[in-house]
Amino acid sequence: MTKLWPALLIAALLSGCAAPSVTPATTPVPAAPAAGTVTWQYMRSTWHEARLPGLGISHRYESRVGWIDVYLYDLKQGHWQAGVDDPRFEAQFNSSVEEVRLAGARGLYAEVEVGPVSDLRIEGQDFRRASFRIVHAVTRKAYESFTFLTARNGRLLKYRMSFDTPAPADVDAIAREFIERNLRSGPDMPRAARPLFDT
Repeated sequence: MTKLWPALLIAALLSGCAAPSVTPATTPVPAAPAAGTVTWQYMRSTWHEARLPGLGISHRYESRVGWIDVYLYDLKQGHWQAGVDDPRFEAQFNSSVEEVRLAGARGLYAEVEVGPVSDLRIEGQDFRRASFRIVHAVTRKAYESFTFLTARNGRLLKYRMSFDTPAPADVDAIAREFIERNLRSGPDMPRAARPLFDT
């Protein structure tokens, strides 16, 4: 029976994704972590400028509930107005959402469901947020994923977060807490003894 559990769970998740008009019941996670109890480990940094000028740098963090990529970039478009009010912002946000859809069209994801978009304020910074439900094409593993985008210090700052499903009940609080701490410490350079850079 224990070998059937993963297959049954994936089947249940896929059937929920196939009917977007019906909200599937949320399965509680045993001992779901409360905000403040998730420890994020800095893993590596990747410098994208050499291959694609304007795409800046990204930093990867991982925990027992998922992973987060923090992107800082300017697209070689000069200074970005803070928050979400830059005239170019909407097009860039839509492009970030489209990237996820394209990954599905190219076969990386078996399913991509785009959820609601909302604006919110975290640590005095205005963000636009999109949510996704994603099923990986090869592993058939499902994820709850989020993109938070803003402009800060003249550049775009994007948080792309993916949580294993079933996601913790307080996933919004966990996401918000990571962003709050990251903004306070400065997203430019992770606090790590020996950062690892990929090129």
